[in-house]
This record gives sequence, C-alpha cells and structure tokens, in this order.
Amino acid sequence: MGKLDRDLTLIFVAIWLYALGLGLFFQLLYPYALTLGASRFAIGVLNAITLAVMAASYIPGAWAAGHFRLKPTIVWIWWLLLPTSLSYLLAPSWVWLIPGLILFGLSYANNPALKAYIVLKSEPQRVARNMTLVFAAYPLGLIVAPTIGGQLAATYGMRTVFALSTLIFIASSVVVTLIKDTPYHAYESEWSFASLWSNRLFRRYLLFFLIAYLASYLAQPFLTPFLAQAHHQGYAALGVYASLAAVGAALIGPLMGRVTDLYGARNGAGGVLAFLLVGAFLLVVGHGPLAWGIAFFCYGAYDALRAVESGIVGRSFVAVPLAWGFAIFESIMGIPMAGASILGGLLYRQSYRLPFVVVAVLATSLLIGLAVWPRGWRRGRASRPAPTSTR
Repeated sequence: MGKLDRDLTLIFVAIWLYALGLGLFFQLLYPYALTLGASRFAIGVLNAITLAVMAASYIPGAWAAGHFRLKPTIVWIWWLLLPTSLSYLLAPSWVWLIPGLILFGLSYANNPALKAYIVLKSEPQRVARNMTLVFAAYPLGLIVAPTIGGQLAATYGMRTVFALSTLIFIASSVVVTLIKDTPYHAYESEWSFASLWSNRLFRRYLLFFLIAYLASYLAQPFLTPFLAQAHHQGYAALGVYASLAAVGAALIGPLMGRVTDLYGARNGAGGVLAFLLVGAFLLVVGHGPLAWGIAFFCYGAYDALRAVESGIVGRSFVAVPLAWGFAIFESIMGIPMAGASILGGLLYRQSYRLPFVVVAVLATSLLIGLAVWPRGWRRGRASRPAPTSTR
C-alpha cells in the first residue's frame, strides 16, 4: 500500500472487496435487464434512477457526517450494500431491478464522509495521490470480477452471480468496521453556500466538471449493451472487456492523480479526458477484439474522472467543511450524470454508436477549452483552514 496508513489501507481493502462483489454483475446487469424485457431506452432510465438517487443521497450523507462521527457514518451506510444483489436475484422482470438500484444509490450517502476521512488522513501535498490511490481499489477489484462473473453467468446463470456477490459484500462491510475514527466533527462549524459560491475557483471547477460528467456518463451504461447488441458478444466476452475497462481505471486514476499533484489540475483532468476520447473514438470506428479491448481500457477513464475530481475540488471549499463541500459539489454533479443517462438512452435508441460520437465531440471540446482557458487552475497543495473538532 506504499505510504497509506493503516486506516486508509483498510478502506482500500474494503473498497476492493466491494468492487469485487459489484464487479461480478455490474457490467452484466443491463444486458441482463434486456433479457428480462427492458428496451434500449429503459437501460438509460435505469441508470438515471441509480445516479439520481446517488446524487440525492450526498446531502443527507453530509448532514450525517456533521451530526455524527465519520467512522459510524461511513460504516452504517456501507451495510446498505447487502440487500442490493439480493434484490436483483429475486427480480422476476426488469422493473423489479429498480429497488436494488435505489438501495445501491443510497449506499453512496457515505461518500462525503469517506472523502473527508481520506483528506484528513493525508498530508496536504498528497491529497490527490491518496484519494486516487485509495479509490483505485475499485477498478482493481473490477479487473478479475467481470471475467469471473461472465463465466459464472454463462455457466450457471445470473442468479448464482448475485448470490456470490452478497457474500462478498458482507466481507467488505466487516473490513470497513475495523477503521479508527478521526477527531473531525463539523456540526458546530459556521459556513454558508454563499461563501462557497463566492469562490471563483469553485465556480470554475463546477462549470468544467458539469460538462465533463456529461461526457463521461452519456455512453457509460451502454458499453456492454453496445457490444452485446451491435456485435453479438455474450456474457463471457463482455466480462473480459469489462475487466479491461477496470484495468484502465486502476492505472489511469492513480496516474492522473499523480499528474495533478505534480503538474496541476488542468493537466490531470485533461489526461483523463484524452483517454475518454480515445475510448469513445475506438468504439465508433473499431472492429474486432483488439480495438474493443483498447477502447474499453481507455474508457476506464470514466471511473478515473471521479477519483481525480475528488483530489482537485477539495482545495476550493476553503472554510466550508469537507463533507459538506464534497456533498454539494457531487449533488450538483448528479444533474449531468442522471441527465446524461436519459440523453444517452434517447441517442442509443436512434443508433448504437451515436452516444459515443457525442462523447468524442464533448471530450474534444473540453480539451480545447483547457488549452485556451486562462491560467487559474491552481497547482500544488490546497490552502484551507484546519478542520475543527468538538470531541
């Protein structure tokens, strides 16, 4: 784990186990929904429901982080993972996948507390590095899981996959309960949204990532359905390609986090977008396993974007408590995330390749914008007051 301390290492392991359980079925869930009667547009709707609930959960999650200690906030919400895969296992039709997707979205309510915990456990000059390194456990867990899940689904069916993922979620939840708490408690901190909005750097990050998240999530739910429907790939093959996307995320996230720490947010965010552009382009024009494999590897950037963004935006919160800063920022990001899924569903209904074409256009536009935008994305460590403790 390098220079990660004990608690960050435990979080790394818990996230890795969580990703292992999720990865068994995550990239296969929407192709599975198609077999349960879902339409192409319904895939976008299902993903939008998940992302909308996820975004809505951040604000109550931040409230919980302010009224309770960080550890219990993280741990209690983590256990919400358990009924998600059980819900999928019992679903008789695609509509019955929705309760599990809602629970999955609610499990992200601990995200503001988790990110605040990582920041407080990190030296200022290593915040982006540690953030991306800890969250790299997610794609690392996804490297082998989709391949295993695809083979199990092809041999024994998806219900066996959902049962196995439930056992792994239990192990992940047990590991995260072993972390130690921090002295951070934000309940008595005085702040206002106006003070956050008055920060020009915050507004600049907000504008950029609104468009970046739109580009990132527009085609994300259609990666495996695209190969299944346009190129007739089965569960086993889809699992392999999903594993390649996880390899890409596991490498791109920490790499761009390091670039962010050393060379600034502009270069780190631009690097993620460059990978996303290559992935979308290859899915549009590529033919055969080699092109699709490279495309999925590069498209792992959509996962890396969230980790890199988390290492960047915290520096703009200033006097706002970390948990609330992350919650507000990521709740706003829920607008392009959910909206992109609906828009992507409309585009995918018209043409299998159209969502990826739009992603390529958006990513190219953002890269051009980064090249010509006035210099103002801060380099180096963030400047913010020390967190307060009331316990």
